[in-house]
Amino acid sequence: MPKFLAMVIACMSLFSGSYSVVAGPNPFKKTKNYNFNDSIAWYLKESAAVKSGDVREGSDALYYHLNINKDRLRLRLGKNDPSGELENTINLSKMEISDVLIDGRRMARFQWCLDNQERPGKKLKQNAVVINDTCVNAGGGGDFIINLDKASLSSLKQAKKVEFIVEPYGRPVKLSYSMAGFADIMAQIEKPAPPVIVKKPAPKPQIVAKPKPRPKPKPKKVVIEMCQAQPPADFKNAIKAETYPCKDTVKKAAAEKRMASNVAKEKQKMAAEMEKLRKEQEIKQASAESIQREKEWEQKQAAMWISRCQKHWAKGVSPCYCEKYMDQAPSNVSNTCGR
Repeated sequence: MPKFLAMVIACMSLFSGSYSVVAGPNPFKKTKNYNFNDSIAWYLKESAAVKSGDVREGSDALYYHLNINKDRLRLRLGKNDPSGELENTINLSKMEISDVLIDGRRMARFQWCLDNQERPGKKLKQNAVVINDTCVNAGGGGDFIINLDKASLSSLKQAKKVEFIVEPYGRPVKLSYSMAGFADIMAQIEKPAPPVIVKKPAPKPQIVAKPKPRPKPKPKKVVIEMCQAQPPADFKNAIKAETYPCKDTVKKAAAEKRMASNVAKEKQKMAAEMEKLRKEQEIKQASAESIQREKEWEQKQAAMWISRCQKHWAKGVSPCYCEKYMDQAPSNVSNTCGR
């Protein structure tokens, strides 16, 4: 009997040791922590406060752009692009938002989104449907958006730190942003325009008639032959000829010197205008390309949302996030937003 008990105890010990190894923490799910502190300053861009942190990953730089204006908060994941342009966002097949914290406490607006998504849960899934699109997790384009109300914007302006826990690659990534300087940027954005001051016209001065002077005796006319220093043919419409007495060699030299100076100035002016036109053309081209990129982005987003709306339209209903696409819905579908 003692030998049997010893064998049982040994087997239990072996089983217990094997269980503890299997149930241990998974090292591949360990959270990565990135802290973007006061050394990274907020700056103003297109009526929004922006703070961008970057992390090296191999030969690439991954950027985490936090962009907040009066109406919405946007976290954009980019790659090798400090400016945060749309075409450089990371295309993710699975993107989950685990938490949004303000000074260590979950943001009330984010909790509302978790509770009011189509399938309430502990995380905001990629492409989750939230009432009135209050939160948008468009992981396929690398953007996470929270549409703000007055209370949530006020809490951000008073915050010392804002944290996001996201899972873009199947493991948690914690992004911590220092909020020092954010309130000052928002104060500039929300500053009201100065009042327009209409100046009263100054009173017209009274005109006092001057006494007519006595006419002076006309001097005898002395006819002096005049000559002209002409500009080159290419500059005749822009530069006037310089007139001088034909017999005065000193004034002739002075007139020719002035003409040469005027020609040099006109050449500089023409060169400056050509450079200005070139730069304006570059700016127009860049603006057109940017508008085209935005248009293509909107088309992609519309295609994604319409694809999701069609599932509801097939049932004869249309939720709020499909309201802007009702012109593409079948005729038998009614707008059920707000019901």
